[in-house]
Amino acid sequence: MASANDPWPKKWVAAIRLPFLTASLMSVVAAIAACWWAYGPVRWGFAGLALAGIALIHAGANLANDYFDYRSGADPANLCPTPFSGGSRVLVEGVLTPRAVLAAAVLFTLAGCACGIYLWRHTPGYTLLIIGMMGVALAWLYVAPPVRLAHRGVGELAVGVCFGILPAMGTEWVLRGRLSPEGSWVGVPAGLLVAAILLINEFPDAAPDAFAGKRTLMVRLGPGRAALLYAALLALMYASVLAAVLLRWMPALAALVFLVTPLSVRITRLLHAKHGDVPALIPGMAGTILQQVVVLLVLTGAYVADLALRTWR
Repeated sequence: MASANDPWPKKWVAAIRLPFLTASLMSVVAAIAACWWAYGPVRWGFAGLALAGIALIHAGANLANDYFDYRSGADPANLCPTPFSGGSRVLVEGVLTPRAVLAAAVLFTLAGCACGIYLWRHTPGYTLLIIGMMGVALAWLYVAPPVRLAHRGVGELAVGVCFGILPAMGTEWVLRGRLSPEGSWVGVPAGLLVAAILLINEFPDAAPDAFAGKRTLMVRLGPGRAALLYAALLALMYASVLAAVLLRWMPALAALVFLVTPLSVRITRLLHAKHGDVPALIPGMAGTILQQVVVLLVLTGAYVADLALRTWR
């Protein structure tokens, strides 16, 4: 956690919550690999720009969420933050000013949009523009008034779409100018995993969120049913990969993601047993982020390995 005496780069790294950017970046990386596997060589310059664009938009969204959660009272009311929940704390601790954080959120988002607009101008039609506009809108309206999707119990869905499904679709459109299940389906397991990250991170925040009127799914369902929903998200994620393998939208090697099931089971059991114990939940929150990264790395590796095997044959 940053302090007011830290150098400015450390303050902004904390405010952006840099490690959380893997949630969206891994969706793009996996989609790049999927397109390469299914359709041959990709335009690496465009792929790099897509990665830069999603990173900038995600960073802007994190800053915006901190700003609006601070203004709503959700973060100031949170007296037991963790490294994964309760916001970055840069506003609550006075490390940065609200005005600076909001300005940075706008600048990061505009820079990400500039990447997207450049890519849109080099792709057919308006599909990429629509995908990008939807993504930015969902990212900002997650907690921004008057919509406040998280307050209405649909924040998990919005984040899963925004940082899982839409980045995969946008990446395929950037690389191919069309959409297909072979190129974009990887966004489905990616989105489910991102939603699981958000859901488990809401457990420690339930009381302050309820106090601030932020009625997330965790607040609405209660810990028991929210833990069941977490398990259901993971079950759907594995089912989506299995379905894709059977339909040949993913290579058979993608089934290796089932090697991650022991980690998923361990986190799910922890969540059911310790949902009221914030310190005990921290390993589960860290494990959920690790789970998302490992699953998408396995899928990415499956695409590349299958492509290599076909080439050697």
